[in-house]
Amino acid sequence: MNQPRIQLLDLLRGIALLGILLMNIRLFSAPEAAYFSPLVYGEQLQLNKIWWTLQYFIADQKFMAIFSMLFGASTALICDRLDAKGLCAWRIYTRRLLVLLLIGLLHAYLIWHGDILVFYALCGVIPFVFRHLNWRICIMFGLLCLGVGSLKSYLTYLSMVSLPEAIQQQIITQSLPGMIQVSETEIAALNGSWAQQLSYRISAAWHFHTEVLPNWGIWRVSGMMLLGLGLYRCGFLRGQFSILFYQRTAWTGIFSGMLLSLYGYYLNEQTAWQFPHYFFGHTLFNYWGAVCTAVGLIALITLWQASGCCQPLARFIQGIGRTALSNYLLQSILCTAFFYGVWGFARMPPYLTALVVVIVWLLQFLLTHWWLQTHAKGPVEALWHLATYAKVPGLTEKKPQTR
Repeated sequence: MNQPRIQLLDLLRGIALLGILLMNIRLFSAPEAAYFSPLVYGEQLQLNKIWWTLQYFIADQKFMAIFSMLFGASTALICDRLDAKGLCAWRIYTRRLLVLLLIGLLHAYLIWHGDILVFYALCGVIPFVFRHLNWRICIMFGLLCLGVGSLKSYLTYLSMVSLPEAIQQQIITQSLPGMIQVSETEIAALNGSWAQQLSYRISAAWHFHTEVLPNWGIWRVSGMMLLGLGLYRCGFLRGQFSILFYQRTAWTGIFSGMLLSLYGYYLNEQTAWQFPHYFFGHTLFNYWGAVCTAVGLIALITLWQASGCCQPLARFIQGIGRTALSNYLLQSILCTAFFYGVWGFARMPPYLTALVVVIVWLLQFLLTHWWLQTHAKGPVEALWHLATYAKVPGLTEKKPQTR
């Protein structure tokens, strides 16, 4: 079902996909605990702390928030087009989510346990249910979901902060394995044979899906999807507001979001990144700060597109956005092949992973540009489309449209 694409959404999606690697590179290259604290791994070098801090302020939860919002916007976009053709949106969209779930499960259990596609496939039901409601209601319920998620974290923090240290340590050992302290089991497994890696990956992915998803992911991802749905319906994600409005939103969103994130970081520094403060309590400032920053970044990127500046770069990034699913999986394939095979896991100083990020970006730009010369979609997108719309009348493939 090829339709004229909304270039702004492709640009936003491409930037979000590239930005996500800034955070995912931690999980690819270092123990899981290093994702949450700069002191548990590589703290002997100040450069590592600087790189971790830059990742925190620039990328942590920000680009994932944009990506999730765009999923909510895409739900409205796709279902509107199905409705306009008189097709059964719920059947086709349910099939679309089921295919995405299958891709996510294969990715999580066979390639990389840090997969987010399973979260999107399961939470994608939420914006579908809300797609016909007023945009204000969508945003209200999105904020409510985010509020429930942050409240759960804060209540957990209050319940744990008063416990004796011995009990806290017991909870870490039993319920948060590898997330608070460096796990030698994780390092050994991901430096081992493919069978050892697979065994660890299955265990880690299962924990991600049965613990992280219901306790954190479903509220965060669903909330951001509903915000994206509302922002699409009101025209914000389609560039329909005034330049002045986007300027004010960019300034206000980024400034307020960074202030919240900065305050959370300051509190963590004051408490020396001690558990449970940084894990359940102070992280809430970045949790909400990332929402504000993401909205501000969307406004800033909208201004960039409207300015017409650096269009060759924008077209390259839009190509990444058009093939976001393929490029997301490509990031996993390249990084797991390098860190679990060629170089070795937890062997590279964290600050040097910045170079890996740049190399992966360059490869993605080159491969995507080459692929889109002769194809309308990315390879995985084409399979996703085929599986979703198979046997649906009137939805045959067409030649790529002139860009």
